Amino acid sequence: MALFLRKLQKKPNKILVTRTDRIGDFVLTLPVLEALHKGGIEPSVLCRTMVTPLLENNPFVDRIITVDEPGSDPIEQIRACGFESLLVLVNDPIIRRLLPRLKHIPVRIGPLSKPAAFFSYTHPVLQKRSRSLMNEAEYNLELLEIFGLKPHNPSRPRLYFRENEIQVFRSEQPGILGEDRGEPLIVYHQGMGGSALNWSQKNYQILLNGLLDSGYRVVLTGKGKEEAEHNDQLIKLLKPAYPGFLFNLTGALSLRQLSLLIHLSDLFVGPSTGPTHLANAVGTEIISFYPPIQVQSTRRWSPYLSSSTLYTPDVPCGQKYKCIREKCPHFYCMDNIAPNEVLKLVQEIIPGRQT
Repeated sequence: MALFLRKLQKKPNKILVTRTDRIGDFVLTLPVLEALHKGGIEPSVLCRTMVTPLLENNPFVDRIITVDEPGSDPIEQIRACGFESLLVLVNDPIIRRLLPRLKHIPVRIGPLSKPAAFFSYTHPVLQKRSRSLMNEAEYNLELLEIFGLKPHNPSRPRLYFRENEIQVFRSEQPGILGEDRGEPLIVYHQGMGGSALNWSQKNYQILLNGLLDSGYRVVLTGKGKEEAEHNDQLIKLLKPAYPGFLFNLTGALSLRQLSLLIHLSDLFVGPSTGPTHLANAVGTEIISFYPPIQVQSTRRWSPYLSSSTLYTPDVPCGQKYKCIREKCPHFYCMDNIAPNEVLKLVQEIIPGRQT
C-alpha cells in the first residue's frame, strides 16, 4: 500500500509521466496513461526513444518526449510544454539525473526509493515494490490515488495498429504471413536481458523439435549478437531441416514489426522478458517461464491481466533479489519445467498438424 506524505490540493490538467527504462517495464505503464486520460488528466510521456513505437496511435497520450543516455537533454522541450504536474513511476538512473532540473514543474510526485529523491518531490510517496505483493502495473496505478483516481476495472496494456499498417507488414513477410495454409504460427523468443532466470538452451531445443515435429510453423526472434548465436545454435542442432516451417527473423525486425508479428501469430513462447509483455499488449496467447525469486516472480512481473500460462519451478525459494546458484540445493530449478509438458499444453491450446 502506498503512503502519500502530502495530499494534493488540485487535480492537474496536464501531467508528464516518466518511465525511462526497458520494454517490459514500459508496457506495464500503459494502463496508467489510459486511466489518467479517462480521469480527465491529459498525460504526456517522458521515455526512451527505443520504446516510442509502442505509443504509436495511442489515443490516451498527448505528447511524447524522449531521453537517452548519454548526453540527451529534454529540459527545454519539457519547459515549453508548461506541465502542471510530474509523475515519476520509478527512480531509475535517467530520471534521477534529470530530477534536479525539473523543479520548475509545480507539483512533482514520485517514490522515495532513493534518499535523494526526498528533496526532488513536492509530493513524495512511500512504496515498497521490492516486497512484490502486486503486479508492477498495479504499483504504477496505485500512485494515481493521489489524484482521487482508483480504477476499479483497469485495462490491460494495449498497442494500437492501423489496418493498413497490418496489411503492409503482411506484404513484407509473404513467406510467413502471406499464405494461410492452416498450420498455426508460433513466435519463439528464447532470449532475454538477464533480469531474471531463464529456461536452459537445451530445453528450448527440445521444445522446438517437438513443435516442428507436430506441424507448427515457428518464427525465431531476438536481437543482438548473443540472441543471434543462440538461435543459430537452435537451428544447427535440429534434425532434418523443416522447409516452410521454421523461420529465423533474429535481428530483422523493428520493435513495431516484432509487435505486429506477435499480433498476427497464434501463440508466443518465451521467458520473462519485454516481448512477453508485448504479446499481452497485442492480445496473443502466451506461454512463459518465470523464476521463483521474489522480485522476479510472476506476482510482480507477469503480463498484466493476461490469461497466459506461466511456468514457475515448484521449489522452495528463499531468495529475494537474485539466485545464489550452486549454493542452492535446487539449482538449476528452471530446468524442472519439462519441455514435454509445455508441448502438451501447446497442443491443447492450438492443435498442430503432423508432418
